[in-house]
Amino acid sequence: MRIAAISDLHIGSTKQTDCFRHGVGEFLSFLDMLEANHDRIVLLGDIFQSEYGAWIGPRTAQRQLALAQARTPALWERFQDERYVYLHGNHDEASRQASGARMDLRVSEDGFAVYFIHGHQYDPLLRNFYPLARASTWLSGRVRRAGLRSVADWLEHQDVSIKHRKFQGAGGPYASGAERLLLEQAADVVVMGHTHVQRRLKVGGGIYANTGTCSHGQRMYVSVDTAARNVACLRG
Repeated sequence: MRIAAISDLHIGSTKQTDCFRHGVGEFLSFLDMLEANHDRIVLLGDIFQSEYGAWIGPRTAQRQLALAQARTPALWERFQDERYVYLHGNHDEASRQASGARMDLRVSEDGFAVYFIHGHQYDPLLRNFYPLARASTWLSGRVRRAGLRSVADWLEHQDVSIKHRKFQGAGGPYASGAERLLLEQAADVVVMGHTHVQRRLKVGGGIYANTGTCSHGQRMYVSVDTAARNVACLRG
């Protein structure tokens, strides 16, 4: 079986709050390519951005999610195809109730097991300073709604860069979390998203791979071939 995983599209409810930055037709062509070369496609969380509403709370998040899906109906229709599996992240957790998104997925084919999870569960800031992290996300949304998208983009880029330097190494929390999951899930590979940075590391007795991001016009993905026991980080 060949499986592709993409994450972190961050499709927003309005143009101001959208971080996707792809033409829908162009991205559908990218999905066509993935479908032609893979049996299954895992949407590995933060597909939609539901936390840029006027308030913080589940009802606002549900509304933002519905508006984001309505802005890109062709993509949302494609994502509901039977070849796709939707796992939620921290920014589209509202999809768990609204769309039946799962937290994780384990696939075992050809004697090769792959475990998929968004990965925010291993983010030290979310784990230790959850209220502050949520408030920061909400504030970023307010900055975007005020028309200062470039400022919000710069701040979020700094956040990604700092977290990458501090947490993305072989001894960092994501690699360590993946190593534990390899044992707990009896898996050969753990695939995460969340960090927006592609990685492929050997950890313990298996592999940790990170999809990177499909936001800001980028097209990154992880491709797994269970028969060939191959795991690759690629760009479309």
